[in-house]
Amino acid sequence: MIKLEHILNEITNAAGVNSGAIAGANSPKAIILAGAPGAGKGFILKGLNISNLQVLNIDDTYIDNLKQANVSLDLKNATPEERSKQALAMADANKSFKKSVEKTIEAKKSFVLDGTAGSYKKTVELKDELIKAGYEVFMLYVYTDLQRSLMQNQDRFERSSGKDRSLAPAIVLRTWNSVTNNYKPYKELFGDNFVSVANTLKDEKLTNLDDITDKYLKPYAAKNTKPKTAARQAYSDKQKEKTTKEINALLSDEGVRDIIDNSVAAEEAQSKIKRFLKGE
Repeated sequence: MIKLEHILNEITNAAGVNSGAIAGANSPKAIILAGAPGAGKGFILKGLNISNLQVLNIDDTYIDNLKQANVSLDLKNATPEERSKQALAMADANKSFKKSVEKTIEAKKSFVLDGTAGSYKKTVELKDELIKAGYEVFMLYVYTDLQRSLMQNQDRFERSSGKDRSLAPAIVLRTWNSVTNNYKPYKELFGDNFVSVANTLKDEKLTNLDDITDKYLKPYAAKNTKPKTAARQAYSDKQKEKTTKEINALLSDEGVRDIIDNSVAAEEAQSKIKRFLKGE
């Protein structure tokens, strides 16, 4: 995994935002990242001298927990037993991460929240908490195609030589759906403190969900799992039907036209973030 703090620490004064300017701001700043796995959120932050901002990423704790549980970071190929351990590792990571965020806010430290912002409800709650604590809050939203997100995830473990985790493709698909549907609500929620960038595939892409499922999900489908109860199966089928309908509506460029048309180049997004950090 390319850690954001490593990217940020490499940035020099070329960004035009020095540590003194940030430290001298009247209020602490929080930048919330939103985007599906593999969208390229970290890349957009290149060119910004914000190395003195704390970077909070639940993945750091989650990966440590997985290693301690002796679970492979290649989560897309996990066994049922490993999937159970993964769930416990994530539950523990969530508790630790929540405490880290709370301590950072109590200390009035400026920070970057490096995540997907897949839950609109939790993001609203966090933003409200930050505003009450005297923070100025900004969102960087990065859109990418479902196929690109799945492609990035599929190769992530191998590209990192086993140091970074891949997710179960079904999780990537659900997160992509949630984040993509949250675009308009997030844009309205953050107002002027919002910018979006679209990282889309240049070559021809799959626009049929069945084709995407056959290529990126079915090869990694969970095997030897316990059968669901009738009630649980009915709920699962209903949720799957709902998600399938939503994703099919978003798969074409027309389905995400609002996102693409209102997104800007990486350089323009970087300029807007610089102005936010300067308090302009």
